[in-house]
Amino acid sequence: MSLSVRGIARRFLNRTGALAVRDVFFGGAGGAQMLRPRLESLARQEISFNVSECVYSWTASYEQTWSHVRVRVQLNPDAGIPAQTMATLQATWETSIENRWSNRWGIGRPGEITCPLTFDVQWVNANPHHTVRVRTGPARSNMTLWDTADTGDVAAHEFGHMHGNPDEYTDTACPGRNPVNTGTVMDNNSNTVPQRLMQRLADNVGSNIV
Repeated sequence: MSLSVRGIARRFLNRTGALAVRDVFFGGAGGAQMLRPRLESLARQEISFNVSECVYSWTASYEQTWSHVRVRVQLNPDAGIPAQTMATLQATWETSIENRWSNRWGIGRPGEITCPLTFDVQWVNANPHHTVRVRTGPARSNMTLWDTADTGDVAAHEFGHMHGNPDEYTDTACPGRNPVNTGTVMDNNSNTVPQRLMQRLADNVGSNIV
């Protein structure tokens, strides 16, 4: 198969015959973009794997398209939590999660333009990657149990588990945990997101963290 733009178009758009480069990107009378959506659909991966750390275990799950990570989360509030409260929490949590994790690092190989790693949390009612019960707080939260007193910082920490990162704080149940007391989002919910928390995402697409 040719690696030219035309060759790619013939392979992924099933185009034959005479083909101008413009036809690769724009097709039909409306001039709708064609190639990018097709390539995005081919690049999109649904990723799921088991994580085991000390006495804890869970399933990490998310969608990754190149350097973009999307996590679908279904929030199930306990009875008595008002819809307006949930709407406010969703807005707070989403903003903090996406700001905490996005545009901190990028992926790319030598000679390539760096693509920033970006994150998107979507609140859904069906087909979630993760289901989270929401109860009245304050209470202790984990990846699948949040509460109405949880800040955006807490949500950003729990979101880190959803794409595979373990805790980094000291825990009497896990005396051998390493690393600990790192001062990162996975330790004390801070604004620090080190490279190692992103490495798996680069590995998924055969790239490097930069």
